[in-house]
Amino acid sequence: MKKWMLVLVALFVSVSAFSQSCLDDVWQCLRSNQIPKAKKFMESCMASNPDNAAVWLMQANVNIQLYNYDLERQQKDPSIAARYPNALEDAYAAFLKAVELDKNVTPKTGMLGAKEGQQLLARPFEDKARAAENNGNFSEAIQYYEKAAKCYELAQKKDDAAAMYYSCAIVYGKSNDNANLEKMLEKCITTSPKRSVTAYVVLYDFYKQEKDTVKCGEILNKAQKNFSDDTVRMAQLLDPLMDYYSMIGDNEKLMTIVNKAIASGDPAMIPNCANFLSNAKAYAKSEQILRDALAKDPKNFDLLKQMAYRYALEYYDLMDQRKAAMDNRKWDEANKIYQGPERKAAMENAHEWAQKAYEVNSDNLENNLILREMKTLLQLEVPQELNDKINARKQN
Repeated sequence: MKKWMLVLVALFVSVSAFSQSCLDDVWQCLRSNQIPKAKKFMESCMASNPDNAAVWLMQANVNIQLYNYDLERQQKDPSIAARYPNALEDAYAAFLKAVELDKNVTPKTGMLGAKEGQQLLARPFEDKARAAENNGNFSEAIQYYEKAAKCYELAQKKDDAAAMYYSCAIVYGKSNDNANLEKMLEKCITTSPKRSVTAYVVLYDFYKQEKDTVKCGEILNKAQKNFSDDTVRMAQLLDPLMDYYSMIGDNEKLMTIVNKAIASGDPAMIPNCANFLSNAKAYAKSEQILRDALAKDPKNFDLLKQMAYRYALEYYDLMDQRKAAMDNRKWDEANKIYQGPERKAAMENAHEWAQKAYEVNSDNLENNLILREMKTLLQLEVPQELNDKINARKQN
């Protein structure tokens, strides 16, 4: 028994000594910038010590140097192909394996530790991800973005990690993978809640498409809490907030947000405010803010178009009321709506403002459709030019 123990101890000492000697050779090559030679020594080390954490750690360092070796060569001559195209991925895997075998593994002098090395890989992975995305290689881009995110997280750079998850979400969106789009956006927000207001807005749009008003409200509430002290980012939430309150019919809160939007002094917000007010059937308020804005800028197409839209919606609303009355066999009420001055006024006003908008911009399909419909309802001639413009846009 003692003899066997002595043999085992001797074997262990022999293997350990061999691995140290082997690693010393690799280390010396790296220190003297003999990178390809270091790779050859490393292959021998790996073959003899596949379960040694220190060997895996050195393997990772060699792979990083191989990546730098290729980078330097390509900087001198961009036409040269990389000799070690998978060096970064191999380094990443080797760092993980080293920690898996021994979480306290330490590097040789001048070499990178596992945590430090993984942190260093974040930026190269990010660069590879963006290049892959630009080339339309979405699957590859996703893999690199996720690796970059994990590296940034290890470095405690949560804002950068969140940015990677957001970029990953965008690529999933391009790939029409909505499940992972949602997952990555939520991961972005969880990783760094105050990193990206856009992530909240995109998630809101996603939940809206899914017709999940509960989640729509929840994500906007989170956003407001996180950006309540950030005027610039709160401004980016005004549109989705108005959209949400208009959608659920909370006109009181809608008015509050509209007033904030108007108070911001951004004239571009007025058409948006009017749009949401009209959708919420707050026609008087919508008209008021539009007229105030048009008094300062009477040829503004967006304002003119919104005024036409406001009256068109009122007309459609009256016709919906008439239909409901007819469905309930309330013939007198239905006839009163049809014959009443409100319906005719809505048509005439929608036509007037759509015509004014058309004279400023005759190529807007939405406004052109309103204009043609109102001309038809009012039994006015529909110019061939208007029909041609509508047909051309529909074909596109």
